[in-house]
Formats: sequence, structure tokens, C-alpha cells
Amino acid sequence: MAPKTLVGCEEFERMCLAQELGHCELVDGEVIHLVPGGPEHSFVSNNVGRIIGNYVSRHRLGRVFGNEAGIHTRFEPPCTRGMDVAYFSYRRLPRGRLPKGFFRRPPELVVEVLGEDSTWASVERKVREYHEMGVDMVWIADPDTRTVKQCPRGAEPAVIPATGELGGGDILPGFTVTVAQFFDEDAQ
Repeated sequence: MAPKTLVGCEEFERMCLAQELGHCELVDGEVIHLVPGGPEHSFVSNNVGRIIGNYVSRHRLGRVFGNEAGIHTRFEPPCTRGMDVAYFSYRRLPRGRLPKGFFRRPPELVVEVLGEDSTWASVERKVREYHEMGVDMVWIADPDTRTVKQCPRGAEPAVIPATGELGGGDILPGFTVTVAQFFDEDAQ
């Protein structure tokens, strides 16, 4: 087996922005190539981003990002992830011009959608990285079971069924959504 080539976050970001690598993440300094999301993953990610984004825009709370937005979760050992959906309030990411490159500060909320090639172990590792860098809440949407695992930083996770409701709490005040809406074609 060939030895692994290790890179740091800054070098990884430079290579990604120069389009030298394709779809990948950086895990402990190793470039991990990812399979592009299938139709179900893409549909659910877009639905989640649209639902949260409409609420955030209507209430002028901040910004919502999607499409595997790059974020350095830690610099030692170097890890850079792609977030399916992320919400930053204007407190964490003030109005005005957006930063160049990958994010270095944590959003309040990250949503990861399980893909066909996802494992719970790999997603739970990402959740730990997000929490360690200061992300307050991670939701893991599972299209197979039509559930969302709600993972608050510093508290026990809870699985919310399709018939259940997710609330935004202090992160998205007043926001509520039935979990099924994340997976339905007719979601508003």
C-alpha cells in the first residue's frame, strides 16, 4: 500500500479552489474523495436548505448555505468538511461581503443528509468535529427512515420521526417544521 500524502487545511483549500481535487474532504490530513450525492440526497438537501432558508430570509436572521460549503473544523490534525446545509446568524457572520475561501468560524446549525455511501460512524465523527469547533446544533436527516437525529452540543441526541416536529429553539426562534416536510415533494 502506498503511503498517504498528508496536507494541511490551507493547502487543501488552495487545491480545492484551484479545482485540482474534485469532490472531497480532508480528514486528519488525508484527502478523502467522495461520491457525488445521488438524487435522493440532493433532493432532501435542497428541500432542507429551502425550508430553513425561506424562514431565515423572511425573518432576516442570517444566511443559509448549501452545496457542500467548505469549513475547516480543526487545524490539528487538519480536517475540512463539506456541509450539506448550514445556517449562520448575522451575529456570527455579519451582513456585508461574504468571506473568501472556506469557513473558519462555526455556524449555529449544520444539517447533514445521509447519502447512499454514508455510514453512521462517519457522520457521527463529523458531528463531533462540528461540536468541538462550536456548532450549536447538528441535524442528521435520514431519507431511508424519514427521521432526523437532533444533536445539540453538550446534550443527548434525539431521533425525531417523520410525524414529529423540529423546533429552532434559540438558534432559529419561532421556527418549526414537521420532519416529513424535509423528505416530501410538496413541502412549502
